[in-house]
Amino acid sequence: MKKLISAALSAAVLSMFAGAAHAQMQPQPTMQIVKFRADWCGPCDIMEPSLDRALQSLGDPSLQLITIDTTNAATSEAAAYTAFNADIVKQYNQWLGLTGFAVMIDADTKNTLGCVNMTYGPDMMATHIANLKGLALSDTPNFDITCPAPQRAAR
Repeated sequence: MKKLISAALSAAVLSMFAGAAHAQMQPQPTMQIVKFRADWCGPCDIMEPSLDRALQSLGDPSLQLITIDTTNAATSEAAAYTAFNADIVKQYNQWLGLTGFAVMIDADTKNTLGCVNMTYGPDMMATHIANLKGLALSDTPNFDITCPAPQRAAR
């Protein structure tokens, strides 16, 4: 019995260290890609597969995908927590209620860099995302006009 408990504790300790090592190996995001979506959103059905293919083709672990899902009350409540935890409350407040697009945010400065929507194919999305990542790396302000008009004033 003592050996079983000792083995279980050893496995738990090893698991903790492995988890900590894995967390340290994860690169810090350079850019956050925040997808505003809902199940009832027609443009989302076009934009989301293109975004998935664009991100897959880029294969960049420094791009962090965050989903703000406003399908119903439960997903909207979860989205609020997601926005708070990712420190994107400004963009959340700005576009809450709008769907069918993704916002690129400099992970360091939290500045909005630009957006993609259903009018972008996967290749065009990948190019736009890569270009915006360059701005994030250089902390260069951007005056990209690809984002929708704000739903409400950012706070």
